Amino acid sequence: MTETMVAYLFEDSFKKQAKFLQFARQLKEPEPTTTLTFEILPNDCLSPTWQVQEYGSFPAVFTLPTFPKDIQTKLDAKQPCHKVSTDRHKIVRILHETMAQYTMYPTNSEYIKVAKALIFRYPFLKDMEGNGYNTWHMSLKRRFKAERTPSSCLSFVSICLVYLQDIISVSGEDESSIDAHTQAQPDSCIVTNAMTKTFQWRRKEVAEGVRADTIANKYPFLKTPAGLCEEMNRIHNIENLQQRFREEFLPILPKEKVEHHVTLEEPGTPYPTTQLTHTDWKSAFTSRGPSVVKTDGFELCRASDLEEGVLAAFCAYFVFNMAYPPNRKNTLTFVQRCILKISKEGDKPFST
Repeated sequence: MTETMVAYLFEDSFKKQAKFLQFARQLKEPEPTTTLTFEILPNDCLSPTWQVQEYGSFPAVFTLPTFPKDIQTKLDAKQPCHKVSTDRHKIVRILHETMAQYTMYPTNSEYIKVAKALIFRYPFLKDMEGNGYNTWHMSLKRRFKAERTPSSCLSFVSICLVYLQDIISVSGEDESSIDAHTQAQPDSCIVTNAMTKTFQWRRKEVAEGVRADTIANKYPFLKTPAGLCEEMNRIHNIENLQQRFREEFLPILPKEKVEHHVTLEEPGTPYPTTQLTHTDWKSAFTSRGPSVVKTDGFELCRASDLEEGVLAAFCAYFVFNMAYPPNRKNTLTFVQRCILKISKEGDKPFST
């Protein structure tokens, strides 16, 4: 049973979640005693001022960000914010936003580094049991998983079904057959057939939080605009995806900056972004030229022009289960629901 399922069963009770997971681990094998060791950090590392480093390089020493005024006041007064769900969620949200400046796929050691930094600075937030930071660790992991999964891509029920399937029974494939498919020769029919056979397995890997670059390198066809579009079609069964997008694509971004979607510089965000090879905006929009789609600090694919790059970046949100960031949500939702007609039951009407 995954942490997501445990969170669903014991909603708003981190203590019960931690106890259940600890009990489940004990059933598998005896758990050794864990000793929590704190390092004495330099004084400048305890400053609330946080500077964003170059994207993709997680800091060796994580410095806590400045929390919202209401939360910071409670923390300074040593109030038990971890026992108030709304306060705890705000702390986790700010920590997530800070970590996401570096990567959307933190490693286990990076989660632990952040959780330790929090309880080192505010010891009264420690868990009453265990190593002292386990519930914060789990909360951050759940937050990242939720942010990487757009609501229109995989529902909670479908994710649970994927998890509960025996690992060998997914579409009749296993590790050996998956490796064989990914080594297929670059003939279009063979590649398409292999990608179709491995689709369910691939969705399982994405749902489990496998890094985007790991999946793209394992399935190289996803590192092309055509491969991303085909994968998008497998997810939502969209006919004539590229044609529909090109016919209805409008370079209008509702109340959002174009630099959030298309840039001339190296993207400073983990979200899929189209980087143009032009030297200025005038030439970018008056002449056709190649573009590069980057996500989570690596080059995903190269496109022949702006439209192909923007479409490939849009598809990447669904292929790798990423939620729309707030500063892009209006445009991406418009493309999803008004151009590509992708919606789900219960969606609110989209404002004209």
